[in-house]
Amino acid sequence: MYICSNCGYKSLKWIGRCPNCQEWETFVKEDESVKNYEKVEIKKLKNLEYIREERLISNISEFDRVLGGGILKGSLILIGGDPGVGKSTLALQIGSKFKSLYISAEESLNQIILRAKRIGIESENLYITHSQNLDSIINSLNSSFDLIIIDSIQTIYSEEVPSSIGSISQIRTCAYKLLKLAKEKNVAILIIAHITKEGEISGPKLLEHIVDVVLYLETNETNLRILRSYKNRFGPTNEIGIFEMTEMGLKEVNKPEDYFISEINYAKPSIARSIILEGLRPLIVEVQSLIIKTFYPTPIRNSVGYDIRRLNMLLAIMEKYLNIKLRNYDVHINIVGGIRVLDQALDLAVALSIISGLKNFPLNPKLVYIGEIGLTGDVHKVFMMDLRENEAQRLGFEVYKNKKTLIEIYKDIFENS
Repeated sequence: MYICSNCGYKSLKWIGRCPNCQEWETFVKEDESVKNYEKVEIKKLKNLEYIREERLISNISEFDRVLGGGILKGSLILIGGDPGVGKSTLALQIGSKFKSLYISAEESLNQIILRAKRIGIESENLYITHSQNLDSIINSLNSSFDLIIIDSIQTIYSEEVPSSIGSISQIRTCAYKLLKLAKEKNVAILIIAHITKEGEISGPKLLEHIVDVVLYLETNETNLRILRSYKNRFGPTNEIGIFEMTEMGLKEVNKPEDYFISEINYAKPSIARSIILEGLRPLIVEVQSLIIKTFYPTPIRNSVGYDIRRLNMLLAIMEKYLNIKLRNYDVHINIVGGIRVLDQALDLAVALSIISGLKNFPLNPKLVYIGEIGLTGDVHKVFMMDLRENEAQRLGFEVYKNKKTLIEIYKDIFENS
């Protein structure tokens, strides 16, 4: 059996050009020799005793929150993000908190030193090296580390794979070797990964299945950086950590309400506020809308931070049940702070912001509007309402909960006020 070292395609005979990835001279013979495997021990689950695993606490609270309370020893963590978003900076800041080895396969040691000086890192426990050969790196580990950082997975290689750096086979093999190293040495490994122009982590999708944790460091047009968990075998998913990029590196944002709502504290049209959940974290956000007559045959529908398809659905619901005709108006929606909201509890705030802007009627600035709007015009309850109400109360807001349907809410706010 022959296998393509670039994409993994298999063939019964050697082929000059791979029919799958179209690369030349990539087929190598797969070792099919019979091996004597040792027997594995099988036990009953109820007879096993749980051993609490140790976590490394970085004291960077936003990072520890996303991981569910810190880095678990023996875990393999993957972090991706756009170029220049701050992946290497964050990794360096995390590495300075433990006895860590920072392996740079892209930047020179001088560049790492320059970044460390710029953000004020002078840790005695942070070791660095520049190498791309993963086999040499593993064989050179003569000291125990709490954390190993690989920057990046696309620029290291294993001599066992006869393909170019960054190929699918190289990334897959290196990921498996790092997973084995993490489990055998009980050391946490943080892998930095490039992402494609589509916003996905470069390399085989298998890479995200191999690792224990998948994190994305996201950015917007501001200095805010949002660290989002998409996979976590040891904690909650969809949890976020909020940072601000400064000259001294990534700084934690402990009061996100300063970024996600405007300083307007008086009644003004087109503004509605709500409490959303990111993982188990409640956040107050502000919806702003702009409704103007269109000059085009087809009106513009624009949304920043809110699903455009859901916006179109809300406009259809308002036309059917409230008889509000927006077919001759451009509708623009913006979530303050540039955060991307997937929580459907924001529906009510979006709808009321649009109506408020259309009628030039201001909403109560001390109320937050929470509710998912269904296709029948009903406003559904959302989960963890107590958590949202507590956050609203902590920030000095009250939750609007007078009515249960969009029609009743419309009459209560816009006709009876």
